[in-house]
Amino acid sequence: MNFHGGNIYDYKNILYDFSANINPAGIPQSFKKALMENVDVFARYPDIEYRDLKRNIKDYLYLDDNAHVLVGNGAVDLIYSILDSLDYSKLFTMAPTFSEYRKAAITSNMKYEEVFCYNHDFSKVDIELLLDKVEERSVVILCNPNNPTGFLIDIPTLAYIAAELNKNNCILVIDEAFIEFTEGYPYSSFLTWLREFENVVCIRAATKFFGMPGIRLGYAVTYSRSIWDKVSRNQQPWSINSAAVIAGSCIFRDKDYISKSHEWIKEERSFLYDGLTKIKGVEVYPSKANFHLLKITQKNMDAYELRDKLAKQGILIRTPDGFSHLTPEHFRLAVLDRNANTYLLYALHEVFM
Repeated sequence: MNFHGGNIYDYKNILYDFSANINPAGIPQSFKKALMENVDVFARYPDIEYRDLKRNIKDYLYLDDNAHVLVGNGAVDLIYSILDSLDYSKLFTMAPTFSEYRKAAITSNMKYEEVFCYNHDFSKVDIELLLDKVEERSVVILCNPNNPTGFLIDIPTLAYIAAELNKNNCILVIDEAFIEFTEGYPYSSFLTWLREFENVVCIRAATKFFGMPGIRLGYAVTYSRSIWDKVSRNQQPWSINSAAVIAGSCIFRDKDYISKSHEWIKEERSFLYDGLTKIKGVEVYPSKANFHLLKITQKNMDAYELRDKLAKQGILIRTPDGFSHLTPEHFRLAVLDRNANTYLLYALHEVFM
């Protein structure tokens, strides 16, 4: 089964989708303009090597020429491609986390194990517990900041993890789908240290920060020529369509969109968190991403009943389906714009009053 947010199609009259962690600013105007101006490119094949797209990604990420870039049909496509291309039989990660890691491991005939490393409120992790579990010649995937907890592992700790894994011939894949929403970005990204570790791959996508889930533009970076070669040889040709190539030609240079998005998340994450802490009947956990994980503390309700109540008011939330180590009382809320966040807080007050 597929366990994801954004399934508005099962409901009628959803006004605000808090189940999908997408930038509410929507598609950048620069892409809309570029798409109209370059519509004729759909009459020919894209560059099978995606040279201009990879150059634009390198410029956006301030990467040197020694970095190797992979592109795919979204971050999920790259996760599947990477696991399928490497000669490893075990995948480890920290729970709870993104459900596609498990599915990708199963598809690649890999043993899969989630290690619960969090404390009671998801504010700390026991890294040694994870490292003790990881076997030699394994792949470790870490979502950072993690979905659904919003926990961010700092760069020195990630470097320690990468170094320890390297001693055991392990590969570390860091899924940075939400990293651009974190404070201190780009210094919160492991890309600033990536060249020091050839056993590490960082994955990104245009999906979340640039508000473009329908474009399916994912990209991965590594300094390992060996990893890049294996994945490149295994990928299907033309994995990126021309619309995604056009997006890559302009969105990474859209400084106005990027700047306004950073201002929005800084203000609205705090606004929503503060408002949620004032609602009796729920516990909200701290987050470094563009979403919050919560738990219902009122005994006569779970997340599924809450979902149904809020759906009647035009609000969709993310229930805990697909996330291990969560209870039926846990749910996740994206951070949207001020109008949507205010409407949500009012609706929650009405439900739990």
